[in-house]
Amino acid sequence: MAEILGIFGDWTWWIIAGLLLVSELLATSIFLVWFGLAALSVGLADLFLGLTWQMEIILFVVLSVVYLLLGRRYVRTRATGEDNLPYLNQRVNAFVGRTATLHEPIVNGEGKVRIDDALWRVTGTDAPAGSRVRITGGSNMVLETEPA
Repeated sequence: MAEILGIFGDWTWWIIAGLLLVSELLATSIFLVWFGLAALSVGLADLFLGLTWQMEIILFVVLSVVYLLLGRRYVRTRATGEDNLPYLNQRVNAFVGRTATLHEPIVNGEGKVRIDDALWRVTGTDAPAGSRVRITGGSNMVLETEPA
């Protein structure tokens, strides 16, 4: 085994890290990146400490597990964190409490408002175009309003 590992130079871990990180770009799974970071760390440790190949492999395995567990926790926290959109797949609820100007009048209980770059159907008491309304709720992509 030592003969095989002896053919690799000081750049082995840098090459492995590069291959893993490029593979991560192609795979887009956020899995190989932790192994790539472990290989990069081993390359840095070898650069400054001059480790034996046995220590390099042990360090790679340990760092791979540590980075994988920490990365998993980080990704899970980001996926459920507060900075994510709290109303993802519930866009109607994100507008509750906002005021908007009627783009089309509410006639027979139905009209339209422009919010950001989209027109939304609204229900509420009849009002002319240009009136301000407050969104109070909604369902099925239709906002419920009241005069503001």
